[in-house]
Amino acid sequence: MSLSQRLGTIVVITWLAGACTRPAPVRELPVDVNQTTDQVLADPSSTAPPSATNITTPTAISTLTPTPGLTITPTPPPLSPDDPRYGLNLAAPHYWDDFSSNLTWVGPNFDGAMNVWEDGRLRATDFLADKFLWWSTTIPDVDAGDLYVEVTAEVGECSGKDAIGLAVRVDPDHRNSGYTLEFSCDGSYRIRKLVAGTIQTLLEWTSSDSILSGSDTTNVLGFLARGTTLTVFANGEVLSSIEASAFFKGNFGLFTDAASTPGLTVYFDDFKLWYINP
Repeated sequence: MSLSQRLGTIVVITWLAGACTRPAPVRELPVDVNQTTDQVLADPSSTAPPSATNITTPTAISTLTPTPGLTITPTPPPLSPDDPRYGLNLAAPHYWDDFSSNLTWVGPNFDGAMNVWEDGRLRATDFLADKFLWWSTTIPDVDAGDLYVEVTAEVGECSGKDAIGLAVRVDPDHRNSGYTLEFSCDGSYRIRKLVAGTIQTLLEWTSSDSILSGSDTTNVLGFLARGTTLTVFANGEVLSSIEASAFFKGNFGLFTDAASTPGLTVYFDDFKLWYINP
């Protein structure tokens, strides 16, 4: 589908209470990247600072529609009636970003983390295992409420609870709230809720044979949100469903979170979105 391209770049910093023993560092981000910055502290008594002002806005416009004939995508098998995605045509997403454009996901880029477009993929690197979370969001044109989304993630060297993440229903105003699905290097997943100033784990780390574990592996993260029901997937397999009612519409985020491997790097590709009729 054709969409006007507007760069939406967001950096969200999360600090888990008690997880970091040193003061939160204050860093100046580069001025050549359009972004807003929000610092989210897990301490409910903390007051979140105001959002920064956008610095620059690129004027280039490109299309995310793939060039016909370049690749042949196999037709997925039909979904069974008990699949939460039943009724969706997985061969025809409503929105597909193959990352051929460098204008849909970008930033941050500083000494703590770097999310940059590189050779048709988004490379996300967390340089510090410091419990801070940085994410990039996509253009606001694809904001959605009821949805199913998939993204392919290839992780490099990793260990333990080093994680890759996908966020949905990200707050369109401050971009520091939303639901996250995370896969860890040891083959576990969890679901969290981020609200400006607080972090709540909705589903603790749970191991799954559907997640490929270890370094240099590739997984497909899937997140379905329908009303208050959140269902998560790994490589097309259902993992869990939970109920949550904090957010009903928003943007999307991609991130990596180094728990024990400074410099943890993940390559994201093939972001696909299906809108679900209520």
